[in-house]
Amino acid sequence: MKLITMITILLGFCIIFNTTTLSAYRSSVNQKNIDINEFIIKDSINQINESRLNYFYKNLLNFGVRYTGTPNCSKAGDWIYDEFEKMGLDVEFHEWNYDIYESRNIVATIPGNDQNSNAIYMLCAHYDTFLDSPGANDDGSGIVAIMAIAEVLSIFSFNHTIRFIAFSGEEVGAYGSYKYALEAYKRGDNIVGVLNLDIIGYAETKEGGKIIRFFHESPSDWIAIFAQEISIKYYDILDMSVENLPNYPGADNQAFVDYGYDGVWIAQHDPNLGGHSPDDTFENINISYQMKTTKIMLAVLIELAIKPIHIQVIIKSPLEGKGYINNKPVIELGFPDNFFQRLRGITIVFGRPIANVEIICNDEIKYVIFSINDAFTLWDSEPPYEWKIQGKYYPLFGRHKLKVFAYSETGEYDTDEMEIIFFTTSYQYG
Repeated sequence: MKLITMITILLGFCIIFNTTTLSAYRSSVNQKNIDINEFIIKDSINQINESRLNYFYKNLLNFGVRYTGTPNCSKAGDWIYDEFEKMGLDVEFHEWNYDIYESRNIVATIPGNDQNSNAIYMLCAHYDTFLDSPGANDDGSGIVAIMAIAEVLSIFSFNHTIRFIAFSGEEVGAYGSYKYALEAYKRGDNIVGVLNLDIIGYAETKEGGKIIRFFHESPSDWIAIFAQEISIKYYDILDMSVENLPNYPGADNQAFVDYGYDGVWIAQHDPNLGGHSPDDTFENINISYQMKTTKIMLAVLIELAIKPIHIQVIIKSPLEGKGYINNKPVIELGFPDNFFQRLRGITIVFGRPIANVEIICNDEIKYVIFSINDAFTLWDSEPPYEWKIQGKYYPLFGRHKLKVFAYSETGEYDTDEMEIIFFTTSYQYG
């Protein structure tokens, strides 16, 4: 009996000691002045718990159907704002309007601590719902994930800035994300990657319970590849893998892609039970799967936010979404309703504009290569890195891809690309 009593006391002491140690550890983390290592990342993953997910679900779903422009949608936006503010994040409303719709995005920020980096990573989801749906999975699941992740990460500081954005207007045409992407591009925001969570809360098969899907196109492939590496690195505590799939252009990441940023749509593996219907309720959420998808996205986001960026090449001109005559932008083009045709942000050129790029790199640049449709066209080894665009073997008529490659003396490289509709008769041989 004495032995059992002693063991009980010892176990109790260990529990108290570990709890106190963890509390002290998190208190020191809250100073935002420590290096993020694998131990901290694993601890952060383990902070995601069912209780907090249920809290965010319960409060969000209390607003009922959150169709864009309705009082319910507005009240839900107020609640999201207040929750981000409670976390101590910098938070603001981004107001937008288009056609008959007027609403707000909610933007919460963790500023980066690297004075040499203006890079931004975005984790986003949409809080509006389909006309008659409570939207538990589409896209309450995404909102719950970004809020749970924001809560855990709010005590940290990272090399690069993180923005958590709750968009409205997705179900009526992805207008909230379109307006935000357009304004971010005009500001010159250096958004390196957009992670859009939309329908990540349900699994019904053993296979589906261990897979999360990344939908994307070039040049955003690297995000999915990076996420696959992170899923392997932390597989022992995540038990999740990343499936790499072709792009679907109807989600909130697409406007960013159309304005030259890299972005992916992230969704569950199994079909969306009750999607766009009154049956999209909390009863059809698999909370265990939701917890796993939230954890893996937290791990991916942290690893991106601390990863050094050695080189970036950014096409500065021609400008996205402009109409050009030779090198002069004469009109701003707007095709917000044509996202499936990939016309948001499209540039149309009559004649020969000059392609000019900005390179962010601490090392010397070895050379820059300009290409059309991935075919080598011009080699440039001296700044300013620019090219008066023309065809290689034929005139440029129709839709083509301008792509730029930059290489440093230390072997690092980066690419940027944009789609342009050309009406250019000039071309070269050789």
